[in-house]
Amino acid sequence: MMPYTIDRASSIFPNTLVDDEIPKVVAAYNLLNAEDQLALLWFAYTEMGTKITPAAMSLANMIFAEKTLTEIKQMPALAQTQVMCDLVNHTDTPICRTYSSFGTNVKLGFWYQLSEWMKQNIVAPIPKGYKLSAKAADVLKSIDELESGQQLNVLQDVVVNMGYASMGGAPQVTEPLIPPKETAPRAKVTIEGIKNVTVLSYMENMNAFDFPAVVALFLEDGALKPPFREPIVGHQRILDYMHSDCYGLKLLPELGVSEPAEGRFTQIKVTGKVQTPWFGDSVGINLAWRFLLDREDRIFFVGIDLLASPQELVNLGLVR
Repeated sequence: MMPYTIDRASSIFPNTLVDDEIPKVVAAYNLLNAEDQLALLWFAYTEMGTKITPAAMSLANMIFAEKTLTEIKQMPALAQTQVMCDLVNHTDTPICRTYSSFGTNVKLGFWYQLSEWMKQNIVAPIPKGYKLSAKAADVLKSIDELESGQQLNVLQDVVVNMGYASMGGAPQVTEPLIPPKETAPRAKVTIEGIKNVTVLSYMENMNAFDFPAVVALFLEDGALKPPFREPIVGHQRILDYMHSDCYGLKLLPELGVSEPAEGRFTQIKVTGKVQTPWFGDSVGINLAWRFLLDREDRIFFVGIDLLASPQELVNLGLVR
């Protein structure tokens, strides 16, 4: 009998110090009115724009969004503003339903393109002299005080939640409209304290964007839990998520610890960083990967956590 459920597996290494600032800031952002949300999003893409790398657009499969972006570009200014407000307000419109089918990178690219057009006055910008409400100013201050990696995660969570799908609308796009990207050259990964072939293969194949090879490491009913999301269960759903959200990521694991678990399972915790194409090599986001492997070293569960501080990267000997 299987000694673990997905819920129980999710609790391995319970003392991992997970970043709790990002959910707080996102929750505060979501309570603002549409105009303030758009103004803060404008800030994120213009003020953070010196750090955002336009090269990320090449990894975002923007062919998904080209028709919708062109439609918005050709609208009068008031209609453009209305579309953006509709996206913030989860309104049931054709554009909101189409937007909700985009993957995370396409949504980030969608707003990046709008911000570039706003700078060029092709798309209606935030009105000059617009004054944020007191609550919005507080959220802006909170965002400004975050580290770059945390800012990116706030930005990502904000754009992912827009559109009608967050209220139960359109399904996610699962079939690529352009040929799959070439896999990257394989590079060997070493993790201090870890020799497990499955964990090392997971990291190496993720860095090569060979997502089918990664998924093959999982049990059929295995699960992957991204930060602040519910577990994704099953090979096809995990593969769809990786194709949608994981192109361009560079995993930099550093330290690990391995422990026996119930039913001859093994639990392994690895800490390190991930670099995203949106910020390039200039930003490393502090992460932990929590693996639960069966007796054949197949992955039943891997939880990915944003860490509360860089100190957690070196706490494996102290925090279990």
